[in-house]
Amino acid sequence: MSRVPDRINIDKKDRELYNKLDHEEMLRHKDKGGRRTRKEQFLIAMAIGFRNKIRRPLESKEGWFLIKDLKLEDEALIDSIAVYSTHSVDVLSNREEVFKIVEEYAHAGIRLLVDKIFSISHGSFEKQFENELNNMYSEMRLS
Repeated sequence: MSRVPDRINIDKKDRELYNKLDHEEMLRHKDKGGRRTRKEQFLIAMAIGFRNKIRRPLESKEGWFLIKDLKLEDEALIDSIAVYSTHSVDVLSNREEVFKIVEEYAHAGIRLLVDKIFSISHGSFEKQFENELNNMYSEMRLS
């Protein structure tokens, strides 16, 4: 039987990349006036890794945020990614495996995110990201 993790991990080497995002104005909450939480950063990186179908195993783990900080919709998203990635709902009975999967997507996604942000002009990242989200939503809509 697998143990139930109490936190989401990142690769230790990725801490610098996440910290770099803290200083990017384009990723700040405009309505809240502050930086994104560790959980929000992780979920964005995870989504980008998943969207690009890239997973990278973590070399050395570092706790990033506590599982108890996940909302129901966060857990639903994480579970959906795990089920999609394994093609089986059976993965949901192994929380350690579920979190391993999304941690690997985030590990790949954080690098893609940072590379993308720092390779385009200021302000255009938000527009590109918004367009990508709209396109993904359109692809998923059932007509």
